[in-house]
Amino acid sequence: MTRDASVDPEDVRAEARIPAVIYGGERKEAQSLSVDRSEFIKLFRQATPSTLLDVDVDGTVVQVLLGEIQYHPVTDEILHIDLRQVDLKVPTKAVIYITFVGESPAVKLGGMLMTNRDKIKVKALPEKLVSEIEIDLATLDTFEASLQVKDIALPEGVELNDDENASVAFVKRPKTKAQIAAEEAAEDAADAAAAEAADGDAAPAEGDAAAEGEEKKEESAE
Repeated sequence: MTRDASVDPEDVRAEARIPAVIYGGERKEAQSLSVDRSEFIKLFRQATPSTLLDVDVDGTVVQVLLGEIQYHPVTDEILHIDLRQVDLKVPTKAVIYITFVGESPAVKLGGMLMTNRDKIKVKALPEKLVSEIEIDLATLDTFEASLQVKDIALPEGVELNDDENASVAFVKRPKTKAQIAAEEAAEDAADAAAAEAADGDAAPAEGDAAAEGEEKKEESAE
């Protein structure tokens, strides 16, 4: 999958490959590599930051986690990849995505689901990491209920490395008729004020109008 990329990045991309760097593990310094573009894209569609990947480096297969990925600002093309090598015998820090499943009874009552997190930080042996963790929204059965990081059931062997009191999700109470009416009235008042201000800016001042009239008279006399 990889080979040395100690050449110009543009030359690497011209060969349908992506420049990369691998670091961590027993390495004393980062090593430049490149990966086949089409092969990586297929892999990337199924991988997450906590997916353990096998990478062949100079004939030796090592295990890595995806690090920072740089994209082209206009085309979103992948320009560069960071690969973090891990030791299978040593716990490592990682990020696991959150997937919400089920439906909240409070949403059925007219509330709006608000989510504050899509991932959490953990620590575990690389082989214990999972690609995602599911959270059942059925526990949000009232407008007072909420889900915090500490409520997430982690897989065996995975430890939390995040703020356990951080909010993950809750259901926002629906607005009352009085609140909706007050907001609409405020919007109407703001629109009216903006329209009045626009009319005032468009109307010429009295002195300007008089001066304009004098200029027209002088042009007619000439």
